[in-house]
This record gives sequence, C-alpha cells and structure tokens, in this order.
Amino acid sequence: MNIDHRTSSPTFPNADSLCEDCGYVLNGLQPDGNCPECGMPIVESSPTKRTGPRWHAQPNPTTALEVCIELLLKPNQFFRMMRVDGSNVTARLFLLLTCLFIALIWFYAVWGRSMSNGSTTWAMIQGLLACDITIILTYIEAIGVVYFSRRRGWRIPFKLAERIACYSSIGWVPAALIMLWALAQLNNGNIDRWMSSLLPAWEYWQSLALMVLCFAVAMMWFEVLVWLGVRQAKYANS
Repeated sequence: MNIDHRTSSPTFPNADSLCEDCGYVLNGLQPDGNCPECGMPIVESSPTKRTGPRWHAQPNPTTALEVCIELLLKPNQFFRMMRVDGSNVTARLFLLLTCLFIALIWFYAVWGRSMSNGSTTWAMIQGLLACDITIILTYIEAIGVVYFSRRRGWRIPFKLAERIACYSSIGWVPAALIMLWALAQLNNGNIDRWMSSLLPAWEYWQSLALMVLCFAVAMMWFEVLVWLGVRQAKYANS
C-alpha cells in the first residue's frame, strides 16, 4: 500500500482498491478520473465516503433509532456509507437490541393471549426462544453470505457479512409480528375454519405447513436488507 508521508495516511487508489460498483482494480489510476469498466467516478469508491452512522461513535437510543429509520427509508444509502473496517461491537449491540425488542413483543403478546393460558413463565420462555432463534438465524445468514461471496468473487469476509446481517436484523421485527398473528390464528382454530370452508379436505398438518410458508414470506424483509447490504459492500474499500 502506498503511503503519503506528508499525511501519514494511505493514498487512494492503492493496490487494494476496487471500484465499488463493478470491482475493477483501481491501482495506479487518478482519483479524479472514472472507472474504465463502468464509468463511475473513482472518488466514489474512496473509503473516506464510508463514514458510517453516528451509532458507530455514539451508541445510544437516539442513534439506534436513526439507524432503524435509515434502514427502513434509505437502506441503500445506509449500506453505501457503512464502514467495513474496525470492530463489530456496535453492530452486535444493534442485533442484541433488536432481539430484546422482539423478545419483549413476543412475551407481551403470548402473555396476553389465551394461547399461553396466561402463564408468565411460558411467555418468558417463548420470548427468550424468539430472541435466541433471531440470533441463530442472523448468524446462519452471515455464514451463507460468506459462502456465496466466495463463489462469486466478492470481497465479503465473515466479519463484514456479520456486520451486514446484524444491521439487517431489524427486518426480523415485522417477521415476528406476522408470526405472532399467524400463530394466534392457528391456536384459535381460525385457520382451520377458514381453509376448511374453502377446501373440505383441509387437515391440521396442512395448517402447520402454511405456518412454515408464512414464516418464509415474513422473513423476506430481512433477506432483502441483507441483499442490499451485500450489493453495496461486495467490493467495499476499507
């Protein structure tokens, strides 16, 4: 890596620099030019563009809410500005906050419905299970991102995949709400009544299969956020 001794900081582009749009090697090219492959201004691939959200430097409820809003309204912009170097502590903390929020939603929903018979202990167990499952599925997704990145030649090691998945975990919140509603309908027998009126041969195991399909649809927001994050960071420069 070339070093500018006047500033004691890496120059750009350097031997590790890629065009963040197409992956073209930018080594030796002038920063004020354009990528020869896709035409994007080379300066747009500078790591100085990746300042990251305020949450990185100031993790607090206000900046956490800012991250949620940005991921909801401008996910491409968020992942384009997300830093790809440094520690993953704040990303993991964001995942933890998301999981705790899901656990609280699940606890109060189960505790207040007849599906739990009003059992506080059972509601707490389900809330903790929802939290654990969210963490497990998030890291399974991160492993999957690394696998497909290696096959496609993208520059996404596990550390970066973990960061993308942790921030995308906000997508599990609507999935949890949808599944709570669906499970409530299943336990109240509404699904069996609705479907048996349409299909007389409808059976309970088919309702369970419908729950699996419902979960697959519910997790699409999370999957879309991960895909957008990978798309914006697959050739990121640190």
